[in-house]
Amino acid sequence: EWEAKQDRCVPKDKLWERRFEELKDFKARTGHCRVPQKYAENKALGLLVSNKRCQYRLQIQDKPSNMSIERAEALDDIGFEWEAKQDRCVPKDKLWERRFEELKDFKARTGHCRVPQKYAENKALGLLVSNKRCQYRLQIQDKPSNMSIERAEALDDIGFEWEAKQD
Repeated sequence: EWEAKQDRCVPKDKLWERRFEELKDFKARTGHCRVPQKYAENKALGLLVSNKRCQYRLQIQDKPSNMSIERAEALDDIGFEWEAKQDRCVPKDKLWERRFEELKDFKARTGHCRVPQKYAENKALGLLVSNKRCQYRLQIQDKPSNMSIERAEALDDIGFEWEAKQD
């Protein structure tokens, strides 16, 4: 906590340099740059990594970002991984495309789209299916839903079952 208070008085460029050196040290010790967001040994480093991933997401969506090209290149040079294992920083459209492909693969293997909500092999896919069914129920009740017509049609096209069935 004292270090965080001290950081308020450090110029941003110096603070970046310090964190970047800490990230390089982390990589030297662990072999990767995947610092957990809530990294107990250095909370500020975990926050930096999370922030840079989110700034990257903004850049690829052509939205304003405060990350300079030079810093992005410096991170690239040390093998920084722009996508976390989790999908928090993946643009929603890309995430939808990924999950939709996973659902089509699931159907190809099983012959149906009835992914269990707590599907151990791919929890995110189970949540997607559950969420889409929930959004569908909202639509048929004339309530606000965040599911687009295009996505509903794409799901229809692959034989998605809007009502969960017990096997």
